[in-house]
Amino acid sequence: MTAFNQYLKTLREEKLLDIGTVAKRIGVHRNTQANYEDRRDPPFDYLVDFANMVGVPLIEILIKRLEFSSASENSVAKAKDSLKSTANKGVETAQAHYNSNEIKIVKLNEDSHSHILINASVYIDCRSRDIETGNMYAFLNPMSGNYFAARLIVTDDKLKLVFDNPNRKDLEFSIDGGKIELTYILKTLGLLGRITKAEVNF
Repeated sequence: MTAFNQYLKTLREEKLLDIGTVAKRIGVHRNTQANYEDRRDPPFDYLVDFANMVGVPLIEILIKRLEFSSASENSVAKAKDSLKSTANKGVETAQAHYNSNEIKIVKLNEDSHSHILINASVYIDCRSRDIETGNMYAFLNPMSGNYFAARLIVTDDKLKLVFDNPNRKDLEFSIDGGKIELTYILKTLGLLGRITKAEVNF
């Protein structure tokens, strides 16, 4: 077992999840999940889903992957600096949008909800901080700088981003910490505000 594989196993165990549950939710075979916790190097798309499931920022997992790699110290340091710089820039931009007190118009450039096509222009009400379950909201992806839309479903203990899009998986987060945790997760995801109108550009 490598140090990175052990790290993934520890994250799973800290959430009291068994191998079968993780495998089923992410959509891999149970043996594949076991191999990812042994010696097999998991692909990036798996790490994205795994990070969402265990509630750890993807950048933290990627940094651990770098730290446990066989690359030179200099290469690892450069890669980590690049990751942190990209993430910080994205989060700062998203926070600036989130804290805005106006209506914004942005062009969606990332696969979104099936009801709003890519390249559509959307009008966003950034003034409202209250989430109304079932409404469509716009986000700025902190990692890529791309805009996307999703329908938000909020219950007492879950936050779900629904895409209804075969090209994109829904995302689900536990919000056992209540409104404070909900607000933190939405800011981290790059919430801009509620979409009030969408226009398809021809």
